[in-house]
Amino acid sequence: MPGSDFRSRLSRMSIGARMALLTGIVVIAGFLLLAWGLSARIEQMLRQQQKTAMQAQTERVSEMIALFDHSLQQQTRHFLKLFTGQQLKPPYTLDDASGMEVKGRAAPTLADSRGVLTLDTQRLDDFSDMAGAPVTIFARTGDDFLRVATSLKDQQGARAMGTLLDRHSRSYAQLMDGKPYSGLANLFGIPYITRYEPMFDERGRVIGATFIGVDIRNELNDLKDRIRQLKVGDEGNFMIVNAAAGEHQGEVIAGGEHEGQSLLEQHDRNGEAIWPAMFKTASGTLHYSLAGQGGEGERTTYFQAYPEWQWIIAATAHDNEIDAAISEMRWQLMLAALVMALLIAGGLYWLMRRLISQPLRSVVELASQIAEGDLRHRLSSRRQDEIGQLIIAMNGIGDGLDRIVGEVRHVAGDIHASSHSLSSGNTDLSRRTESQAASLEETAASIEELSATVRQNTEHTRQGRERTEDMTRMAEETRTQVSHTEHSMNSLNDNAEKIRDIVGVIDTIAFQTNLLALNASVEAARAGEHGRGFAVVAEEVRRLASRSAEAASDIQRLIGDAVNGIRLSNEEVQTMGTRMGEFMGRVEAVSRLVRDISQASDEQLAGIEQINTAVAELDDVTQNNAALVEASSQTTRQLDQQSRSLLKSIDMFRQRETRGDERVAED
Repeated sequence: MPGSDFRSRLSRMSIGARMALLTGIVVIAGFLLLAWGLSARIEQMLRQQQKTAMQAQTERVSEMIALFDHSLQQQTRHFLKLFTGQQLKPPYTLDDASGMEVKGRAAPTLADSRGVLTLDTQRLDDFSDMAGAPVTIFARTGDDFLRVATSLKDQQGARAMGTLLDRHSRSYAQLMDGKPYSGLANLFGIPYITRYEPMFDERGRVIGATFIGVDIRNELNDLKDRIRQLKVGDEGNFMIVNAAAGEHQGEVIAGGEHEGQSLLEQHDRNGEAIWPAMFKTASGTLHYSLAGQGGEGERTTYFQAYPEWQWIIAATAHDNEIDAAISEMRWQLMLAALVMALLIAGGLYWLMRRLISQPLRSVVELASQIAEGDLRHRLSSRRQDEIGQLIIAMNGIGDGLDRIVGEVRHVAGDIHASSHSLSSGNTDLSRRTESQAASLEETAASIEELSATVRQNTEHTRQGRERTEDMTRMAEETRTQVSHTEHSMNSLNDNAEKIRDIVGVIDTIAFQTNLLALNASVEAARAGEHGRGFAVVAEEVRRLASRSAEAASDIQRLIGDAVNGIRLSNEEVQTMGTRMGEFMGRVEAVSRLVRDISQASDEQLAGIEQINTAVAELDDVTQNNAALVEASSQTTRQLDQQSRSLLKSIDMFRQRETRGDERVAED
């Protein structure tokens, strides 16, 4: 790759050459930038000079036209004064009711002291024949000026009479203000320098006007020829443009490539009109590109109005001329800057090789010798700059390395002897540590078996404690049930006694009922036939009472037996409650013993666990110590090997026995 080849080649260059190359590039770039900046400034100055020159030339053309205009105005002023002095004699009068007509238009009668001027063309023809300039007399009618007499004729030879002065013309405004007017006019295809002067009556009112026109065809053609001959550069030109409002506005009167054409019809490359701005200001500059001419269509036009004739004087420069001059100037500057930069870069290259590259080469050779172990060489230099300081530093490095190598050689021998002795001690310590580790492993195994046995006893004790607690809970529940049973038996005994009392009451009632039934039977027998039915009832009642008494007797006997059974059961339940209380006391005692045994087993297990942990930690420490001893032994062996290697490495250095070779570096 070209880029990699250049970087490889650049990396092989000396520092002086590289610095000279970089400095040369910077100098060349700086000079080229300076030349470019100067060319830009000169370009700006040249364009400003071109604009100033175009303005100056345009002003000179304007001054030339003004001088031409001034001389013609003096001539028209002189001719009109001559006409009014020879052919007219104030005071002037105006009669609007005279009834005269001019070319079919009603016209007032304008007169002087010599006679009527309306339709009097003789005096005008006499002067025109003498002076060669047409004259006209205007009579005011209202706010208009009517041509009532003239020697000016059109192309057919008819007199231009009976027409009004254009109210939009500049001459009309001047006459209405009572002021004269002079200017350029084109009458029937002939250019004239015209002059209008107002006519006043005795009261100072404007009642008419006089006109004279001087034919300037020859003078104007001479002026056009001079305009055509004027150049801006080699290809630029001047032109006169009609600025008067109307159909001829924008028409090129003379000069340039568009003479006789209307500028208003021209457009640039973008299709936009070029010239409208020129008719809105008194002066200015236009930059545009003509359509269809490529890069050669760039133009710059400076224009200046000449309002007296309603002309615009324009100077047009072809931008490619100034661009070519600027480009040539810029390349000349760039070439000069490049040559100067190359000369400076060459001088810098020679200086940097002499002052940097050659001294650095000596320093590199010394550094290479030191790198190869040859510490006998030194450099000498009188320089006090960075290169001199580098030489001093390299000499210091050689001296320091020479001293360090000597010290390292001495220390390496001591390290070799010490490491050999340390290696023997580490070997013996490693053997003892391994024996201690084996004993600890056996102790740990025995303690682990004891711990398993105690853990099993603890588990059995815990199970016995749980069963004892279950037995205690069941005995407590049984005692509670016995207590409930005893209470129920007492309640049952009380109820049986109450039933016995009730049965006694029933037996008493049955006995009394039997007595009553017996009495009823006796009374029924006494009643005879009438008491037979009652006797039957009484007999039945007595029989029922007997049966009730027998049943009550049976119930009382049964209840008595039940009460005796309940009493015996109650006594047995009380005896069972007493024995359950004694059983609960013994169960509580057994439970306390089991809890004490379980607690003692837990404490014994915790102690054994602590002993086991301590033995394990001691075993870990012993194992770590053994590993450390082994690592230390390995390190010691490596140190012994490295010390031997260090001694071999140091042997490659060649030290200065005396003040050795000392070369002089380039200053």
